Amino acid sequence: MTVRFGIIGCGDIARRRVARAIQSSADCELIAACRRDADKLRQFCADFDVPRGHASCEALLADDDIDAVYVASPVADHLPHTLAAAAAGKHVLCEKPMAKSAAECDAMIAACREAGVQLGVAYYRRFYPSVLRIKQLLAAGEIAAPLAASVVCATPLAIAPGEDGYWRTNLEAGGGGALMDIGSHRINLLLDLFGPATDVAALCATVAAGYEAEDVATLALRFADGPQASLTCVFGAPTDPDEFSILGTRGRIAIAPLNGSDLVIETAAGRRVETHPAPANLHAPLVADFAAAVLAGRPPTVSGEEGRATTAVMDRAYASARG
Repeated sequence: MTVRFGIIGCGDIARRRVARAIQSSADCELIAACRRDADKLRQFCADFDVPRGHASCEALLADDDIDAVYVASPVADHLPHTLAAAAAGKHVLCEKPMAKSAAECDAMIAACREAGVQLGVAYYRRFYPSVLRIKQLLAAGEIAAPLAASVVCATPLAIAPGEDGYWRTNLEAGGGGALMDIGSHRINLLLDLFGPATDVAALCATVAAGYEAEDVATLALRFADGPQASLTCVFGAPTDPDEFSILGTRGRIAIAPLNGSDLVIETAAGRRVETHPAPANLHAPLVADFAAAVLAGRPPTVSGEEGRATTAVMDRAYASARG
């Protein structure tokens, strides 16, 4: 038995990773896609050998052969697309961030629960071998009690109006800017490692790019399990640093870039480097886990509730930044 997928939204992430991730899983089939732009839909279906192209989300969801959908539309569409999918009895794997607000996440969770379908969120970095190893090291007390985490991420984003992905810079379509787009991944990791955030403070600004949404965001967080963390995320930087480090009472764990494979562990015993390569398709473990969850009737590893927790932190960050 396989999980037959349709993709809602055939833009950048669907092209770069999602389609092939679905097709590479033994538990999945990619049988349909939808996009409003007919020419781009035809091209996507041709490029990825997708047998059915639908002109609308409604048409795709009316396809009885589809078991699950990957919602890869702009953030503002995640809520209506998820509600419609749940009403049609489809399981939902939703691109991150889950929604524009925790209240929207609540509606998505409730709809999927009422329909008896699974809801997952695409925080795929949770499946990195390096991240799983960090969890093991922390649980084993490798650096004793974590004190603070430092996270810096940036992307040389350069998107012009009308180009695919420009919605990421628009408050209405994307819900925010750098924080929502790239910061959300790191917040999700911090929550997974350290538990709920008890305190959140933030500064957000549009400094360089002229976007409507923020191109710089800096957060200070305190977590239920004790550690503090700083997170800075930037759109439009000339380079793309991606640093993630944790300082404990007896050592330090760091990886840079986060998408890389070399994990540095520094303790009184010395410095060592472990290599934990990420998969060639970073979405593949996420999709495989979701399909396994659907077939087993269990929640996926990154559930709707976890997606909501991440969005709730961003709600608090934006509220703090507004003063």
